Amino acid sequence: MTKSKYDKVVSVCFSGHRNIPFAGRKDLKQRLKSEIAKVYADGYRCFYCGMAMGFDLLAAEAALSLQSELMDLQVIAVVPFRGQTDRWSKEVQAKYNAILRIVDDVVVLSERYYNGCLLKRNDYMVNHSSRLIAYHDGTNRGGTFYTVKKAGQNGLEVVNLYNSV
Repeated sequence: MTKSKYDKVVSVCFSGHRNIPFAGRKDLKQRLKSEIAKVYADGYRCFYCGMAMGFDLLAAEAALSLQSELMDLQVIAVVPFRGQTDRWSKEVQAKYNAILRIVDDVVVLSERYYNGCLLKRNDYMVNHSSRLIAYHDGTNRGGTFYTVKKAGQNGLEVVNLYNSV
């Protein structure tokens, strides 16, 4: 396992679905900002983002938008493999690249895609965090389900924003 320079005790990770209904995005981003501010007040300072489309990028934007008021808040992008965005739309690629330019740190876990690398990214974030902020609809499959389950097994406190929007 890769050693992190960030303290797990004050670290949070995000995991959520790629598809967020457009009508709910603004409310979800506000809820994210509120939750980030709340955990910041509890002493959390490092926020790991897996950089997937949907919830991950929304969470990164929300955390970054709070940095001017929450001075030592750090956002760490955890990229599962180089070229993650190669098949994404130009619009989403632009958003992704804009986020990567302003995060505090970027961790690239693999030079190329391999089967299971997205789950390895989720493992990395769970193993380096003590809390998870999720957007999980309860579906018993997929990466978000895997991450919420793994976080619970590893004793992380899990906050699910799905029903709060």
